[in-house]
Amino acid sequence: MNYQKKEIKLDNSLSFWKYFDNEERVLFYNPLNMELIIGAKRLKTFAEGESFKNYSYVFSSRTFFKSIKDQKWAGFGNETIAFEYYLVEKNGKQTFYYYRDSVEIEKLEIVSHEHSYKLLTDDYEEWTELFTKVVHEISLGKVNKVVISREVKIECETLVNIESVLKNLIDKNQNSFIFAYFNKGKTFLGATPEVLVQKEKNNIISYALAGTIPRNDKDDENQKMRLLNDSKNRYEHQIVLDKIANVMKKFSCEVTVDETKILTLKNLHHLKTRIRSRDNAELSEWVTRLHPTPALGGDPVHKALELIAKYEKHERGLYAAPIGMMNENGDGIFVAGIRSALIRENVVFAYTGGGIVDKSECEDEYLETNNKLRTIIESL
Repeated sequence: MNYQKKEIKLDNSLSFWKYFDNEERVLFYNPLNMELIIGAKRLKTFAEGESFKNYSYVFSSRTFFKSIKDQKWAGFGNETIAFEYYLVEKNGKQTFYYYRDSVEIEKLEIVSHEHSYKLLTDDYEEWTELFTKVVHEISLGKVNKVVISREVKIECETLVNIESVLKNLIDKNQNSFIFAYFNKGKTFLGATPEVLVQKEKNNIISYALAGTIPRNDKDDENQKMRLLNDSKNRYEHQIVLDKIANVMKKFSCEVTVDETKILTLKNLHHLKTRIRSRDNAELSEWVTRLHPTPALGGDPVHKALELIAKYEKHERGLYAAPIGMMNENGDGIFVAGIRSALIRENVVFAYTGGGIVDKSECEDEYLETNNKLRTIIESL
């Protein structure tokens, strides 16, 4: 049985998300083709290697590490799911997909809500301890780079209005991928600039995204040039670029590395380089090959992951993990779940991190993580 579809007109696509309140849901916005997909109500869970034929869209996610212990991450990750209903918005047109029975989607009002909140995390001392341990390992030559992270607990005075948060993420982060997954009373969401891997037929595309500088209202163009010419940031970027390119070269003799450019976001600039190859392997296989890149874990990756697991006191869950949307042919895109948060009722666990290399400074890196944290803070 195939999906049936029809055009609908909602004042705001988030009405679709709100209409299926308490149902399992996913949202995925791709800025590359300006396509928004929202799915609701689990229809099918796929076994590894199972065909997606006749399922218009499937959502897939993996936890950063293969297993999780923290119960707040229960029910999140390591599944590939098709939903019974989808809303797809592209080129100003809204298409409603339904697998069996159609439903009438009400035009619900999406109200912007300004949350009153307080940060319950004072973790600079903990960050310093983590940073010091990692820098020591780098100084011994055991590892070149480790991406360390923070878990920041935020408590709101009221229940978090997820539709308002999503609206803010979409409105304020136009060059980012917006994602949200609701299950078992919890929502994991964010606005990530980072593509892990994209597949279009046999074209494989990935991006090295590493190297960061804050935006400057007075002279933003100068900030871009500073980033492009900064030796510490270029070194950090090159580690990521080389790793992705070398993985691709193992499976393809057609690998192209584009010129390094600047990706400009609301609060930050990043160094970004596209890497392309051709290969017939499935997208999920490429996710396995590339995750985590040195932009998310470190280099060498296995040693960096050992240090993260040993020294970080929180569990990453879906933070910095692969999150993707595919079509029935298996083509699609996986992004990294950064600039993200896990929300339950009035509590927000926000996640932020940074890559540590030989010339990294503890306070500078902490301030950078605060700048990255602004994506979630501003959405509240």
